[in-house]
Amino acid sequence: MNFHSYQHNYIGENKNLNENGEEDIYWDAIAVTAPKYEHAEEFLKELQNRQNEGIISKKTFLISIPDPYINTGYRPMKTKRRSKSQEEIDDEEEQETFGEIPLQYQSSNNKNKNDNNNNNKNEKHKIYHNHGIKNNIDDNGDEIDENEENLHKPHYTKVGSGSSMINSLFVITEKLSALSGKSYLDVDILKNKRILLLLNGGIHQHAPLVNLCTKSFSMMPLKNIDIIKHHQNQNKQQQDGQNKNEKSNKKYVGDEPVYPIDILLSNLNDIVLNLQSGFMVSSTESLIFFNREDSNLKSKTLWKQSGVSVITMNVGPDYYTNHGMCKINEETGEILEIAYKKPKEYLQVNGFISKNDDTASIYTGIIFFCEKTTEKLLYLHNTSPLDSCTYLGVDSGSQLLKFGVFPDILCSMTKNETFESYLNQPYFYGSHKSLVRKARKVVWDSFRTTPIRSIKIKGTYYYLKNPTDYLNFINSNIGVGASGEKSIISKKMHSFIDCQDSVKGIIVNSILMGKGKSFDTTVIYDSILTGNWSIGERSIVFGVKSLFETFHIHSNMMVNEIRLKSIKIKHSISESPKALIVLGIEDDLNSFYNDPTARIANRNWEEFLLSSGVSPDELWSKGVPKILRTARLFPIIVNDQDEKMYEASLWIQNKESPPLSVIGRWRSSKRISVADIIGESYLLDYTQLEVKQQVQQLSENKVGDGVLIVENSNSNNCNNNNNNNINNNNNNINNNINNNNDNDNNIDINNNNNNNNNNNNNNNNNNNLNNSNENCYSFNTNNLVDNIISNSERIKPCTTSFTTGASEYSSKWMIEGDIEAGFKWRREISFQVDSMEIEHILVQGIDQSILPFVKKWSECNIPLSKALETLDRISLSCPLQYTGRLLSCISDTLAIYVNNQGGLRSGPARNSQFEKSFNYFRNHDERKGFLSLIKERRKWLTSYESMIRVARHYEGAGQIVIKNIVDTCPTELKPLDPSNSPTTTTTTTKDWICVSLPVRIDLAGGWTDTPPICYEHGGVVLNAAIRIRGKKSIEARVRRLDEPVLIFRVGQTGDSIICRSLNDLMDYDQPHAPGSLLKSCFLQLGLIDYGDGINFNNVSSVDGRKAKTITTSTTTACVVVCKTLKQQLESLGGGMEVTSSSDLPTGSGLGTSSILAAGLITAMAYAYGYKYSDQHLFHAVLKVEQMLTTGGGWQDQIGGVLGGFKEGSCTRFHSKSDKIMVTANQLPMSDQTIQTINDHLLLIYTGRTRLARDLLQDVIRRWYAKTQEILSNTEALIQTTKTMKEALIRGDIKEIGSCLLQYWNQKKAMAVGSEPTRIVQIFNLVKDYTYGYSLAGAGGGGFMILITKDHCTVTKNKLQEIIGKVDGLESVEIFDTEIDTNGLEISIEKHVEYLQVPPMNVTN
Repeated sequence: MNFHSYQHNYIGENKNLNENGEEDIYWDAIAVTAPKYEHAEEFLKELQNRQNEGIISKKTFLISIPDPYINTGYRPMKTKRRSKSQEEIDDEEEQETFGEIPLQYQSSNNKNKNDNNNNNKNEKHKIYHNHGIKNNIDDNGDEIDENEENLHKPHYTKVGSGSSMINSLFVITEKLSALSGKSYLDVDILKNKRILLLLNGGIHQHAPLVNLCTKSFSMMPLKNIDIIKHHQNQNKQQQDGQNKNEKSNKKYVGDEPVYPIDILLSNLNDIVLNLQSGFMVSSTESLIFFNREDSNLKSKTLWKQSGVSVITMNVGPDYYTNHGMCKINEETGEILEIAYKKPKEYLQVNGFISKNDDTASIYTGIIFFCEKTTEKLLYLHNTSPLDSCTYLGVDSGSQLLKFGVFPDILCSMTKNETFESYLNQPYFYGSHKSLVRKARKVVWDSFRTTPIRSIKIKGTYYYLKNPTDYLNFINSNIGVGASGEKSIISKKMHSFIDCQDSVKGIIVNSILMGKGKSFDTTVIYDSILTGNWSIGERSIVFGVKSLFETFHIHSNMMVNEIRLKSIKIKHSISESPKALIVLGIEDDLNSFYNDPTARIANRNWEEFLLSSGVSPDELWSKGVPKILRTARLFPIIVNDQDEKMYEASLWIQNKESPPLSVIGRWRSSKRISVADIIGESYLLDYTQLEVKQQVQQLSENKVGDGVLIVENSNSNNCNNNNNNNINNNNNNINNNINNNNDNDNNIDINNNNNNNNNNNNNNNNNNNLNNSNENCYSFNTNNLVDNIISNSERIKPCTTSFTTGASEYSSKWMIEGDIEAGFKWRREISFQVDSMEIEHILVQGIDQSILPFVKKWSECNIPLSKALETLDRISLSCPLQYTGRLLSCISDTLAIYVNNQGGLRSGPARNSQFEKSFNYFRNHDERKGFLSLIKERRKWLTSYESMIRVARHYEGAGQIVIKNIVDTCPTELKPLDPSNSPTTTTTTTKDWICVSLPVRIDLAGGWTDTPPICYEHGGVVLNAAIRIRGKKSIEARVRRLDEPVLIFRVGQTGDSIICRSLNDLMDYDQPHAPGSLLKSCFLQLGLIDYGDGINFNNVSSVDGRKAKTITTSTTTACVVVCKTLKQQLESLGGGMEVTSSSDLPTGSGLGTSSILAAGLITAMAYAYGYKYSDQHLFHAVLKVEQMLTTGGGWQDQIGGVLGGFKEGSCTRFHSKSDKIMVTANQLPMSDQTIQTINDHLLLIYTGRTRLARDLLQDVIRRWYAKTQEILSNTEALIQTTKTMKEALIRGDIKEIGSCLLQYWNQKKAMAVGSEPTRIVQIFNLVKDYTYGYSLAGAGGGGFMILITKDHCTVTKNKLQEIIGKVDGLESVEIFDTEIDTNGLEISIEKHVEYLQVPPMNVTN
């Protein structure tokens, strides 16, 4: 039994409140039954995934409960017997023979067990075939007997839904009791709890046919199905989905998968909101769509009734005679009778069928027991003989009682049922009649007075029993919507298709490539098909992995590839053994082969046997019923690349005689049946019998310790020689099975090149196995029996020597389907589909987010290493223009898996351990950069904190990639034209060159100017230059020095920063280092060579020049880097002194730093007799921001350099050779229009500053993630610039304000966190006095722009009074402002006092 953590108190009524203060109603526990332990493991994983997705509440306790094991070889223990009743005497013989061989015939008189007995063959055929037409199955798919004659039918190992329910209720109570600290079974633990039990019917006859995952946990190709999640999340989900384009944010390729279990849980989520505490039991075998508008779903009284409530639905004639129908008192809702598979005449006569609409009420298998009734049901576990329904009874030595919810429990409550009729209800195959009758007497006494009522829900009911039902359903396109809408069958569900021709049909969770052909009625499930393949009409291909050039399936066929248990030994060239189940769509598994209507691959058995030359003895051992279910038709395939074995499996579909080589290969192969695969058969075939005989013989001989040597079944020679040489010319195998899938099986499989030395030294009594064509294996073991069990289905024993003490064994697990592998295969294909789609998105540069895929991987417990390996592979083959996005995606993946447990995402990325990787990216060697990052990353995946630090460095590498692209934009310095320069003696005088600039307000399009958005999408911005309080806010001053030094001063009174060496400049890329902006601007001019990216602390001197030693694997060289700073400044005619000043705080949002950089670059260039064009100046500032590692766009420098209102733009890249080219144009606006805007323009300083860098990192991160919100919002920003431009030119103040407010909302959507609480408070104070408002720049603080309704002076006075009355807003200040129409201005100021530079003795 498996269970998931239970997170809240068990004692007392659950009064948890949700975030809205309402009672949080959810299932306190959800349990799912499982036919096998392996299913229990996988079902729990599936439920946990749904808990992660929100279908199940995070507070719900999850548990999967394997059905109690049925020992089919059980015989009653020999004990002293009491006197028996006549009824027991009559039944004793039946009990003694029950279950020895599950698929043998059993009858009350124990005769005619040999199915080849001609005297009884026809009678047996008649009974079985009739039963196949009119099969008795309970609510959970269990087959039950109608009379003793039907005990001739094969006995299956299902426990019965009633037994499973009683056992599950006991286990749930036991677990809850233990988890609440009790050391005893606390019945009161169920009080005030809503418990849900999902009954899973196993893998016996699921559509499509053999399905190890069970149909409840298999995809259904439906779309437009509204899955209701835990109600606490509904409002949030609806809000989140309103503005999202589902196509771009999908986490699935094609339509999102829909599972029957999801539809069922969705239905039950609707019910639980109005449900009282108690025990809900639901079959998972049906496909039910509720009409969500049905008032009964929302009834406050129906779900509070005492006793038992059964959900019923109206169905038409197709379901009358094949299911359980309820006769209901329409006035009271009381269920009077339940009729199972009764003829239509019986239903009509007895009032089951409505005369109005010819419908009847079907029993859906969903039942609710109120709290009091649940307690009575629980007490059954301690009442004989029902105590044997639980695993405790089995552990106590009792034989498990096979009991059904119907008829054994429900029929005891229905009004029309009498005690005799109840006792005579049909019972399960193989059941002990006397035991069942005793149990029914107990149930009758316990529940006869319990009321049972129907709750009828409108909707649609489906029961898909076989492949024909399945095909008819999915090819019908009928209305199956929850609220009456037409929900169309999905043609492509989570699949990747890259075929030459259009692929038709239903494609579910598959990868199709090559030259494929299919039809509209074809169904392909969980498969990988490549090469030249074709699937015929009305054919189903399920779980197939075909890598061959030819894979052709005829029409009306069912081909299912089943992974088998790995037999404790993995073949070296196969993940696990497998088999191809090849059958016809109409084949009946339970029909006798000599029945004229029985079919095999769409033809009768006589034709099949005649054309193939196969005899029945090759398919069935003695004592086995000769039905398709037990026919050993399907070869075991141990090599994925063995095309001939696939051919030996697929010949069954051909009507013509197979080639002798194919049928010969089929005959020599080890084969299994459907019964083997689904675990219904313990039959001993010729190999198993041979192994058993050897075990017995060798046990008698008591041979000593040694090595078991076994040969593949296709081996031709098995020679005994006195040596230990094993020759295998074709297959050298050295496989140590010790991996994630088989951690408990450590067995070495060695060839002649890898034999253990001790074996090679043994020359006596050893075995020689010479097999030139087939695989040979040797197994070193201490347990002979384990080896025989491990290999008896796959290999034939030759010579053995073993440890004494061999004993009896069971070979069931050798031939069973591998349930875990079935689920893993489905998940692996899903992961591969995701991976291929992600690769397609990233390699093609498609604007679609991959984050939903990565989040799904994390929620589904896909290992981080696997996710990273996928992205690593893509990164090494992705076009260079998408490198930045790949780096960001890997960073996102790390952050998603950390799940907010490793600290803040943004942070420094300058750790020296990553410097080597960064240098590769700086040198444009992206491939080596990725490989280096992979190598370094492996050292850091030790904690959440380390993983976040790695994520930051991936983003740091991405910033280098952006810088590399920005560096390609042209920045050409040109000599000053003396006729246009402020002075003709600029390069020789020591006068100050003064550059003053206005700041800017951004009006529309912000963020689209930021790399990489500007060159991946294209950007357009509108802004205006402004003066605050009548003056320009920014000034840069530069003068020449004779000495070869650089003197930088920030602010008029700041300390001087003197740079005499290149090393003094090397902290230019650290934004908080003193004078970093001034240093970056100087270096950007390109007048000196500074060895970009080199740490000059590790640089030596060669002939007075800087050099660095570079070592490779073969050579060591000393590469000259550059001259000293002194040498280079001397060649320029001396150094310079630079002063910057601004009367605005950093983080004002008015573009201060970028505009200051433009002024500094202009003044420095002028000082040396150069200048930039406006466009190249914009580019130069853009480069400076990349050098500073702060990033940023180009709109700030446009706003300060050019006066008035401007439109700046940059076009999207279309080829690798494209470069960033920024253009700017002033808007044609009259002085009167500008003055009108001045009269309605106000600035408010919010009293808070915020650096834009963190916001910028987040925006770039989200842009690379290609979330739909970012993509649509970016486009909206561009559209707003068009509207704002027209409004500005017209001088339409109201429209300008409206556009500004719209722009602010777009900026908020772009940068999360740009509107803190303080800003909201101020906005609320001013909004009634404005047409619109926005924070300047990135947001988060700084200045607020207002477009006032009244004249700005009037509004200013009002707002000062209002804001002044609010505590905490004392630092808020309102500024007068006006449009500056001049922009950047240059002037010359005479030098008054020359600054002497202190001499230094050390020269670098």
